[in-house]
Amino acid sequence: MQDAVRDVAAARAAEVQQKLFAKLQLPALSLPALSCGCATERQLSGWLEQYDLQPYQLADQQRLGGLLSTLIDEVAHWQAPAGKRLPVLDLLREYTLACVEAMAIQRAALASTQTAELRKTVLAAVRLLQQLGKAFAGIAAQLQDERGLALLLRERRARCLQRAVDSYARVIHVVSLFGLGTPQHCWRNMQILLRVAQLYKLEAKQVGDGLHPRRKGSTSGAYLQVALFASANPAQLDTQEQEQLWALTRDWSRAAQIVLAYSDRRNGLLASLALDQPPVPANRLGSCKVDLRHFTAPQGWKVDLVHVLTLLERELKRRYDPLLEKLQRGWASQTGRSERRTPLQQTCDVVVGIGAICHHLGARGSEQDSAPEDFFRWSEPDRDHLCMDVDSVDFRSGQTIGEYDVVLPCAPSLGRETRARTRGVEKVAERYRPQVANVLNCSGRGVGLSLPPSSCAALRVGELVGIRLQDSWQVALVRWQHTLPDHSRAGVEVLAAEAMPVQVRRHTAAGHLSAPIAGLLVKSTPEDKPALILPVPLFKCHDSLELLASSNPQSVTLHRQTLATGSFARFEFV
Repeated sequence: MQDAVRDVAAARAAEVQQKLFAKLQLPALSLPALSCGCATERQLSGWLEQYDLQPYQLADQQRLGGLLSTLIDEVAHWQAPAGKRLPVLDLLREYTLACVEAMAIQRAALASTQTAELRKTVLAAVRLLQQLGKAFAGIAAQLQDERGLALLLRERRARCLQRAVDSYARVIHVVSLFGLGTPQHCWRNMQILLRVAQLYKLEAKQVGDGLHPRRKGSTSGAYLQVALFASANPAQLDTQEQEQLWALTRDWSRAAQIVLAYSDRRNGLLASLALDQPPVPANRLGSCKVDLRHFTAPQGWKVDLVHVLTLLERELKRRYDPLLEKLQRGWASQTGRSERRTPLQQTCDVVVGIGAICHHLGARGSEQDSAPEDFFRWSEPDRDHLCMDVDSVDFRSGQTIGEYDVVLPCAPSLGRETRARTRGVEKVAERYRPQVANVLNCSGRGVGLSLPPSSCAALRVGELVGIRLQDSWQVALVRWQHTLPDHSRAGVEVLAAEAMPVQVRRHTAAGHLSAPIAGLLVKSTPEDKPALILPVPLFKCHDSLELLASSNPQSVTLHRQTLATGSFARFEFV
């Protein structure tokens, strides 16, 4: 009887594991042999040494990155047994992590002033890590159907799952350093792999890892480190603070615990397999009613932070550190927010991105006769450094409203061109259609919003948004965001008291002017100098621009960068 019960339970567990692996969309085993002709780890090691490509040499990075991408993809599709594929992939992992270190981690100091070349290099490193995670997950899935010594299979499975989760964790570390959006399905895949490890009872099993600081690691350890890191909202920290946080969370991951069934959500992070996002700090939910079934096994779990908070409190007593204090406010349920929030019950319109904000501000500006008279005045005595008389501007053409040279088409094409123009306007209006959000609360610096779940794809930390409250558009920055099963929540900080849409043309190295690019002229307070908000990595300090904010374009130079995220930067200009 007991044997029959065990067989039924094993069959159900195998079925669940099969469904979980199916969600990962792993590559099919369709390649009979590697293109390099190698069949073992030793052969591949000798083959790579012949090329003598050094990851820390700039001239070799691109070639080595492309070579590793091809090899990892081939191993992911290789039809060899898992026992052969795993050592080969482990060797490629050593090269890949060295390459990622050189291409991204060591360049993190440049994150605030990203160029197009740096962004391209960082994205290549991220793709390598994603490929690596999926390849290890594929070997873990292959082990389901292999037969052999149970102890050996268990060790290989634990090793594959730890390597896969560790690869995805490194993806999140890199994109956070450079203010980039987390790749789609990264969190979902990592949490599915952790769930598979839980079903095999392998989540806490330590496996040897020569690339880990402690020379060994586990699936849950890799997940808990990145869960603690991401739940602390690292996008609001500078590079040095992020690296400090990454090191702290590695140590604290041993104190955190994953709880599959619970009734008290306080002092914890809530994770769900249905949500492609980091675990949500419970104290961020406030009085929000949440069905805990979405965050308990088998749909999810709670990361218990009681012991982590004890370590944090002990460290704060020993020494004061603003980062530690911020972490305590973000995780502990008994601590309050540093600024008073006023509850509100009203709705607002929200648009995401510079283009959408310019579209709606431009529509507003077209109804006015001129720009505000005092927009380009400020209180400093050196305001003559920039004198511009700006009228109302059409953000699409950059020309002053009321001074267009209108050329009427000939009669036969009038109706056709009018219809085409109308269709174009309708497409733009549809693309930039605002979403309706509920305003939950407000403070001196921003507002808390509740939005439909569909908004989470575009709304991420560090993104520029426009908010219309009481018929007035305001420019704001997303400071935190998380998604629940029935809605998404975000906190935004208002960046500008005044804003107007403009277009700029950048002087290229060849001496030409680029096509017009949408931007925003903003003033934090009426007394401040205006600043330019522009997309990155298209612009950087010391770029020369033509500012199309009047009938006569003005030549300006970007002087100092005062704010930067993964999608935009704010510049002072002269």
